[in-house]
Amino acid sequence: MKKVIVLSRVSTEGQDLTQQTDEVLREVHKDGFADSNIIIIEDKESAIKLSEEERHGLNMMKEHISTNPNIKCIYIYELSRLSRIPLVLYSIRDYLVERNIQLICLKPYFRLLEVDGTMSQTGSLMFSLFSSLAESEMMLKKERMMRGRRRNRELGRSVGGRPPFGYDLDKDKSFIPDPQNSLIISRIFNDYGYGNKSMKEIAVELKEEGYFANNELNTVRLKIQVILNRTIYKGEFPYPPIISEDLFSTVQLNIAKSSQNRIVRKKEPFLLKGLVCDSRTGYILSTNGAIETYFSKHHSGVAIRRNNIDPVVWEHSKLMYERYVMNKDRLLQQIKSEYQTTAKKISVVEGEIKEIGVKLERTEESYILGRISKKKSEQLRTRLLEEKKLKRCRREQLIDQFIKKRKQRKYIILDTINEELLTYEDKVSIINKVVSIVMVEKPNSTYSIVKVYNRINSLVYVYEVHCWRHTWTLIRESTSNKDPHIQIKAWAR
Repeated sequence: MKKVIVLSRVSTEGQDLTQQTDEVLREVHKDGFADSNIIIIEDKESAIKLSEEERHGLNMMKEHISTNPNIKCIYIYELSRLSRIPLVLYSIRDYLVERNIQLICLKPYFRLLEVDGTMSQTGSLMFSLFSSLAESEMMLKKERMMRGRRRNRELGRSVGGRPPFGYDLDKDKSFIPDPQNSLIISRIFNDYGYGNKSMKEIAVELKEEGYFANNELNTVRLKIQVILNRTIYKGEFPYPPIISEDLFSTVQLNIAKSSQNRIVRKKEPFLLKGLVCDSRTGYILSTNGAIETYFSKHHSGVAIRRNNIDPVVWEHSKLMYERYVMNKDRLLQQIKSEYQTTAKKISVVEGEIKEIGVKLERTEESYILGRISKKKSEQLRTRLLEEKKLKRCRREQLIDQFIKKRKQRKYIILDTINEELLTYEDKVSIINKVVSIVMVEKPNSTYSIVKVYNRINSLVYVYEVHCWRHTWTLIRESTSNKDPHIQIKAWAR
């Protein structure tokens, strides 16, 4: 039994899709088709913006044709219901002709194929004519749309899309301050401009008060950064001002100062790599540099950001190191030995530089006395000067190393650790001398329990870490009756 498809489409909510379908159905019934043999496809989407592959209605039509060989005819109200893009229209025409499927258009009325399946001359002419008309109408619609947008833009009205955060639209689609969100905007600018608060501190406070509840803390901080840099909030057509120009200028000045003071550092290795364990499972936590986190690879394992645990363990290690490990006399002897070794290396290099100077004088003398040619003299001189340059660079490197080592070890002479003089490797070395293992428990997302087992004695220090604020509190210290390494070995089997 032959089947037909009724394809209807509207592009706006104001158009009546049902009425269009009913008119086409009356024609289908006149041609003798029963309802059981009619497939109705109704579509609400633009024929201007979407390609053939993106059109839901066309895809449905092709799917029915590919799965039902009895479909022999497509009914449409007018040609533009298929598409307004000529390339799409001709592609559909060729698709139907190849499969010997008739296309019947009501407005104006024409049939694409003859009875024998060949393309009708009249149908072909009508198809070409109304394809051009559909394209012209599409271009006119686009022009009217763009003209309307330009007019709205000139009048300070919205041209579509969601208003920027802090603004709303009145009945004329003009921008007005949003009663609630504009207060948040004002607060962010005042806290950063006059309140000496960082973007992160502002983000934490807003999160704790219930704002931006669906966003991560870092996302909120980035949103605040964008807000503080947007000029529209001081009043910029078509947006009314939410803050004063003076406040905006103050904020920009603070941002510039913060940018100048910020030190761009290369990501260092994790301080506690290989030391942090999941307190529940006993497994050593892995590290993820992209998200700066210690995490368990096992199911339901714990995860903790490095900025919530590294500072805790470092401050603990520094205190223990100063209290139990530092030996002023031994380290002073070590420093003296390093000085002597480096001084010898510098002396050797300086001797080599002097020797090159002597060779240069001899080369000059040989040239003056005619023992070597000018060309040979220049070659020797170039080579010797290059060697001298390299030796001088080596000397400077040794001197820099000497000074650097002296600075790195200066904290020892003072019987206290000056963190500014330490390299990352120095910190790791100190931690490994003090800490045996670190156990982490995370009851919820707001805080963690960190247990630090000492290598230098049997004490265990238990800290409560407040994750959002990156602060910690010592809960207790006690004597451990268990070897944490034995626990880990047993749990990991």
